[in-house]
Amino acid sequence: MRGRDETKRARILQATSQIMMNEGIAAVSLSKIAKEAGIASGTLYTYFEDKNDMLKALYLDRKADVARVITAFDPNGDPTAELDKFMALVYDYAQHHLENMLLIREFNQSPILKQLGVTAEESYLGYEPIQQLTQNGVENGVFVPVTFEVLMSYAYTPVIEYVVALNNGLINEQDVPFDRIKMLSRRAILINPQP
Repeated sequence: MRGRDETKRARILQATSQIMMNEGIAAVSLSKIAKEAGIASGTLYTYFEDKNDMLKALYLDRKADVARVITAFDPNGDPTAELDKFMALVYDYAQHHLENMLLIREFNQSPILKQLGVTAEESYLGYEPIQQLTQNGVENGVFVPVTFEVLMSYAYTPVIEYVVALNNGLINEQDVPFDRIKMLSRRAILINPQP
């Protein structure tokens, strides 16, 4: 059996991502992936059991990449300051890798995650600092007491939507600066938001 080439695996995942972003999840087929990746269809089975295994791997790969970057803050530091750092990290990542965040959103808004058997543990692997930050903020009476998934969606999703709107020319940074987005998120998350 031939060994796995991680560069080829990355090309396969990138090809799958391109098809999804251009045509949607339903358009993903093994033949399209092989053609886009420039490999023989049979080669796909060296890396993945089937299409669902490939889609699950793509989702978890992109989630891990996002987590690696947006969790570079101190989860035990001052909750408000670290929340601001978190939002800034999400903003910076989205400006350079928006396609990864949109791909994750595509998966999250589709019933396919359940079909792929993605567990909550798998989905949030690498996001432990966000859980810790949320717990720290709630325990110190700084954050509204709800689950981290709910609370952090108010810090993550508005930033993504802001970058999408910027990229689509719907708004511009001069009229709607990023600080205003952070302020709106703080108002939803912090018990006593400061202006």
